[in-house]
Amino acid sequence: MEVVREVIEAFRSGMERGDPGAAFDLESASDDFELITMPFEGRTVWRGREGWVEFIRVWTEEFDDWSLQIERQIDVGDGRVLSLMRQSGTGKQSGVPIDVHFGQIHELKDGRVIRLRVYTSHAEALEAAGLSE
Repeated sequence: MEVVREVIEAFRSGMERGDPGAAFDLESASDDFELITMPFEGRTVWRGREGWVEFIRVWTEEFDDWSLQIERQIDVGDGRVLSLMRQSGTGKQSGVPIDVHFGQIHELKDGRVIRLRVYTSHAEALEAAGLSE
């Protein structure tokens, strides 16, 4: 779980500096990383640092004060860590605040994050991990 916390923290601090790919500077982030999401911009898979940065820029560009917090993490075994997350921000054009709770499962191999699967809710992520609330 420490590897996942480290990667998420590097991402968050990188976002503050305008570098959404900062987590890839760590040895714990794999060069052949895959992000698997719900359909967004006509895709569900984003690969490597370049794919990650593209996804994050498109995902966050419409928000002011965008932030990401870890609400809970669980080691679910088999090299997987479940993170129950919260993102918040304010729509740049609309001024409408958002507060979204979602889940993700980081998959690790040899101590490196190789895949991140994003789920639209805590319940969906818990189910994918074989758990319940």
